[in-house]
Parts: sequence; C-alpha cells; structure tokens
Amino acid sequence: MNPIVGQIPYRMFRAWGWPVVMPLNYTISLTTRCNYRCATCRIYQSNLPEMAIEDYRKLFTSLGRSPYWVTFSGGEPFLRDDFEDIVDLCCGICRPKLVNIPTNGSMPDRTSVVVRDLANRHPKINFIINVSLDSVGEEQNSIRGNRDAWRNAVSTIKALKKDQPANLLIGIGTVISKNNLTGFEKQRSELAKLGADSMVAEVAEKRAELLNQDLDITPSPEEYEPIADHLIKEIDLSKKKGWAGIAQSFRRQYYGYVYRILQGKSGLPCYAGFASVQIMPDGAVWGCCIRGDGMGRLSDHGYNFKKLWHAPQARQTRKMIKARQCACPLANASYTNMVFDLPTSLKVIRDLIF
Repeated sequence: MNPIVGQIPYRMFRAWGWPVVMPLNYTISLTTRCNYRCATCRIYQSNLPEMAIEDYRKLFTSLGRSPYWVTFSGGEPFLRDDFEDIVDLCCGICRPKLVNIPTNGSMPDRTSVVVRDLANRHPKINFIINVSLDSVGEEQNSIRGNRDAWRNAVSTIKALKKDQPANLLIGIGTVISKNNLTGFEKQRSELAKLGADSMVAEVAEKRAELLNQDLDITPSPEEYEPIADHLIKEIDLSKKKGWAGIAQSFRRQYYGYVYRILQGKSGLPCYAGFASVQIMPDGAVWGCCIRGDGMGRLSDHGYNFKKLWHAPQARQTRKMIKARQCACPLANASYTNMVFDLPTSLKVIRDLIF
C-alpha cells in the first residue's frame, strides 16, 4: 500500500462514511483462557465461548487480502490446541504483511516450535512474537501471578532464538503499571541482557476486554513522565534502519503521545472501527477493546466480515466513535492513528533522517 495514496479511502471513510473500506489492522482475540493471574488483568473471568476453526476459515475468506497487520491475542493464545492451524489459515488466505503474537511465555517448547514452523512456512510474512515481561525475577512472578513466570519467559526467549528464521522478530512486551514503577531503569537493563530483538512498552489501561475497570493500575502523568523519557532515550541510543527503524520511530512518538493523553490532552483522530478492529473469541466485533462498543456478531452474518462491516450496527458504532473523540493510549490503535496523522508521520520521517 502506498503510504500516501493508501490513506485517502480511509480518510474519506471516516469523514463521510464512504467508501466503506475494509480495515487494515485486525486484532483477533482467540481465547479468554489464561494460565496466569496478572495484577492488571481479569480476562480469565470472561469465559467466552470460542469460534471453531471452520468459522475462522469463513472469516478469513471474507477478509480476503485486506489485512496488513494481524495480531493474534488472548488470554494466552497458545492455550488453544488449534492455534497454529488458525494462524496458518490466516496467513495462507489473507497473506498479511505482519503477524504479531503476544504471549505470557508460559510454554517455551510449544511456543518456539509453533512460531518457528509458521515463520518457515510463510517466509514472505514478518512475524513478531512479544513475550510479556513486566519486571525481573520475583517481581515478575508476583505481577504475573505465577511463581514460574520469570523462568518460563526467559526460557521462551532462549528457545525462540535457536534457529531463528530471518522473518521472525523476538520482542519483549512490558505493561507499565503502578506495580513496576520502582527501579524501572534497572529492570530494563536486566531485560536487555536477554538478547531480544526489540523491547516495547505500553501503559496499563482499564479495558472492557480485560474486565479490569475497577483496578487502580494506570500511572499518573508524573509517574509516567520519567519512564517515557527513559524509553525515548533507549531508542535514541540504539537507532535501527529499514523496517525496524520505522517501527522504532513510531514507538518513540507513541511514548510521548501516552504522556499527553495521561495529562488529559486531546488525542489523535481515532480510526478504530474504520482502519482497525477487534474480533473477540465468540465472534463479537468491537471497534476497539477499551470501550467494547459492539459492531455486530459474526455468527449473525454467516461469519462474513464484509457483510457485518456494511451493516447498520457497524455504521452506528462508527458514528459513536467519531463523535465521542475518545482519547486513549491503546497501543495497537494508536499506531494506526499515528500513521494517519500527518504531523506524527513527518516526525517519524525526521527521526529516520537525522
């Protein structure tokens, strides 16, 4: 997709409701099951029914080649026995450019074998697996609610690094919450020693998806500011080139954007429900996972996403999203919004050049 010309239909779609174009960023939550009990999340309480693999076949067929970036999340996605088959189906039918898989790293052997097989089977697709590490040692175990969380995550990264395919990027994903603010810089130094290809971070949020709206987890602006400064400094000290450099530059902008949102400042125009979308395990389609505004259920449309996307309920949800002018730091949606924001894109280009 041409980065300039490709934006035009989406800008028209958001402004006027026409033409109705398919999203380019899909988050597909495969399960709400989880074998950890994290301090920032209660998704395991949802106990949602799960779509069958044949339902996913119908879904992916209806998506066609529209997906550019697909995230397969949970819960813990590797708890699904058919996880590899579902991702393989998507890659074969939709052929996205990027597949992102977040995991708690609880199953080192299974995770490394499955991800390596997928990457080797689809060499033209870039795979990113982000292993969740919010701290080190016992603090990681405490935050993640499992006494083996640290050991498992470290073992997963080591297993993934063996015979690592060229199209597989191994990342560390950190949730910044009130639980891991103390000694953050030291934690990052220890995590860097694990040798992952990237280290990304996002702020803990209250999400409809995670059933955590009553938890006090989000840092204040004052608590987050020094952490954002450190994350930006990390990027400035390790500039990369090519696709990795572009992703890094967007992350740099994202960390500053989160600080502005936490201060209560207005956010970027939101393209959730237009260019990005969330599909839940039971086939419910949301504009995003923060508010959980329903756009319809795939089962009501024969698992044909295009029919749902054009239906009245989806149109009504998009009107709500556009009118509400939400401001949240949800990473997945924010990266999409930044792509469509000209000032942010110009800053990314500046960072790449200078």
